[in-house]
This record gives sequence, C-alpha cells and structure tokens, in this order.
Amino acid sequence: MISIRNIITLLLLLTLIGCSSISTSKEQYKEIDNFVNLELFSEAVASLEKSKEEHYDEKDRVLFWIDLGLLQHYAYQDSLAITNLTRADFAIEELYTKSISKGVTSMLLNDNALDYSGEDYENLYINVFKALAYYREGMRGSALVEIRRLIEKFVTLEQKYEQEFSSLKNSDEIKTEVEEIPVNFYSSALAHYISMILFISDGEYDDARISRDKFYDAFDNQRELYTFPKPKLDNFLTFSDKTKISFITFTGRAPLKYEYIFQIDTFKNLIVISILENGIWKELNTIPWYGVEGGIHAKFAVPKLKKRGSIVHTVQVFVDGKHKKNLFKIESLEDIAFETFKREEGIIYLKSLARTVSKAIANEALNKELDKKTGGGDWGGLTRLLSGALINATENADLRIAHYFPSFAYGGEIEIEPGIHNIEIVYKDRNNQTIAVDKFENYEVSKYKNIELLETVFLQ
Repeated sequence: MISIRNIITLLLLLTLIGCSSISTSKEQYKEIDNFVNLELFSEAVASLEKSKEEHYDEKDRVLFWIDLGLLQHYAYQDSLAITNLTRADFAIEELYTKSISKGVTSMLLNDNALDYSGEDYENLYINVFKALAYYREGMRGSALVEIRRLIEKFVTLEQKYEQEFSSLKNSDEIKTEVEEIPVNFYSSALAHYISMILFISDGEYDDARISRDKFYDAFDNQRELYTFPKPKLDNFLTFSDKTKISFITFTGRAPLKYEYIFQIDTFKNLIVISILENGIWKELNTIPWYGVEGGIHAKFAVPKLKKRGSIVHTVQVFVDGKHKKNLFKIESLEDIAFETFKREEGIIYLKSLARTVSKAIANEALNKELDKKTGGGDWGGLTRLLSGALINATENADLRIAHYFPSFAYGGEIEIEPGIHNIEIVYKDRNNQTIAVDKFENYEVSKYKNIELLETVFLQ
C-alpha cells in the first residue's frame, strides 16, 4: 500500500524537479547578444565562457560547444572553433546511440532533463562552419572532409527517424496511431557551393562541375526550401588572366524556440486537445487513446520555432569604391530549420502527450489511495489541486537551441586583377539604405590562386 508519507515525498520531489533541472536557461544570452549586435565577437566568446558554470550543466554541453564554436569562428579564432564544433559533432553522434534510454527518461520527466543532442539542422551545419574554419586555417582537404561528412549525415538522420518512429509505434506508452512525417531536405546547396569552390581551388575542375550540378539539383528538387531565384554558377568554371574572388556572407539569426501549451480532457478511449486563443480554450482536435478513462484534465507544453530573420535585403560587393555586383541568396537556414524540425516536433508532441496522460493517471491513483486514508473531503480536494499543479509544473517545453547560427547565406564571385585592392561588402535594408559595411582594406589578390574565398557575417 502507498503511505501518506510516500505521497508527500512524491509531491515534494515533483516540486524540486519542476524548479530545477527541467527548465531552459536563457539569462546568459542577454549580455552575449549585446556583444554580437555590436559585432564584438571576441567579447561574446568571453561572455559565453564566463556563463558556463552557472547556466550550462553537463547535459547542455552540446549546446555550449555549438554556440562557443560559432562565436569563435566569427571572432577568427578558427582553431578553437574547430575544436569546440568537433566536440559538439562527436557528442551528437554519441548521443544518437543512446536514443532508447533517452526515450525512457523523457517519459518520466521532460526533455529538459535529458542530454541536448542538437536539432537536425544544427547537426548538419556544424560541418559547414567547420569546413569554413578549416579553409581559413589553410586546410582545404579537411574542409572537404567536413562537407562529405555533412552529406553522409542525411542518410544517418533518415535511419535515426526510421528507428524512432518504429520505437514509438511499438511503445507501451503511445496508445494511438503514429504517422511518419516526411521531410523534404536531403541536399544542401550551400554545402555544394563550398565544395565547388574548394575543388576549383585545388584545380579539380571535373569535381567542381559535379558540385555545381548538385547545387542546381538542390534548387530544382527542393523548391519549398529554395524559393528564391536559382543562381547561375557557370562563371565559376570559366577562367581568364584575372583572379576569382568568391564570397560567402551570412546574415540574420536562425530561429529560436518558444513554449506552446495544450490542454487535454479525456473520455473513454479519447483525448480532446485544446489550445488557448484570445484568452479562451478552443478545441483543436480529438485523438483516440486506447485504454484511457474519462475525467482527466491536464496541460502539456511543446517547443515551436519562431523566425528571427534578417534586416538585410541586399548584399553588395564594391572594389576600389566601384560597385561590382550583388550577391545572390544561396540558402535559407531558417526555412531548413523549420523543415527539419517537423519530424522532431511530431515525436516530442506524442511523447509529451503520453507523459502527461501517464502522470495524470498515476496522480489520480495516488489521490484515490489518499482519499481512502483521509476520508477525502477538503483534504482530498487540496491534495488533488496541489498534485495537479505540480505535475503541470514539470511539463516545461525544452527550449534549448543554438543561438548563433545565421538565418541566410549569400554567395557570388568576381574577377579582379592581381594586386592590392580595397574590397567592401555592403549590407542594405529594404529601403536601399546602408546598414553595415565589412571592409578588406589593402587586400592582396594573388595571381597564383585559381580562386579565393572571403567570408563575412552580419547577424542582424
């Protein structure tokens, strides 16, 4: 039999859990964001490192390493960026192998209590930024390895979700039908753009043409994600006595997560799910849930993405004070973040719903046992109110996500006479007003290189 002492202990445990390890820390980003907005990336790195002890547990190590590695790359601390992004990359791979035990734990508490293993788009774009960091370190071979690793991850992610959906379908906790969610992102134009440049740099022109064609295919076959005009890259593979300068420019910031709350009411073998609109709970849909009894009322929360976008509308290249060209958009990282999150969002929704129902059923059993011992009455009503509130307190959405990936990637190339030049990347808003300029003054253009790559970033 369950004693009153055990019930009280459980309630206290729920209180402690709800107030500690299962909510997302955001306080540290205020100071870091101020430095990023001022493009003081070295100071942003120092602020993030200073915040580690207070705001990052061991379970948050992937998140910490991703943000730290990105900020270090923006600060031209590329060797350190490679180290920390590699740590994140290997940790994500390791955590994927522990998905079964992860699922069990999340059923008991919530995803905040688990090791953060990165969103799918984070897992992919880690390798993009490692490639760019290797390039700046003069290690083009290692940069190509990172691009190949990114491409291989598409297969790994598909296998991961096949296993996850199979696990959900066979789970004792999921009492409803499980539908697999397709994702239409399997080829990154940005990755192929970078590989094309790397191959040209090494004089591997046939491989560069293959990368160019794969770049085109990414646009042609994933039109929901590549909604902007497909760039023409043919000039990259025509040569003269001038030197090619290629560009990659990142703007804006990728999406963040916010908490979205659902309410459930149960009937025999049925769950009614409601959402809050204009202060009123409105029925969203009903889900058959085999074995559930009527009378359960509870809430659960899931993460959803919201875009941050960019204030930049046009990116222009000037050489020695003269406008040479506008860069073209290569990739919308924010759209890809939304697309790749669809599957994870569906899995989180089902797990959160199952966890809430299980907790509510267990809570009702405990309260009935307590009623037998106390006679119910006011004491029984109070304990039901308290235990229900505590269960709701443990249902916090996991809002962890990397904060410093960009929102968009732009590219392009120019041909320029070898020698010393002043190159400017000019960022303009929708009103054609200049909002920022990146300058490469007295930049030496070598006549001995097939192509050079300049990377800039403006995270607004």
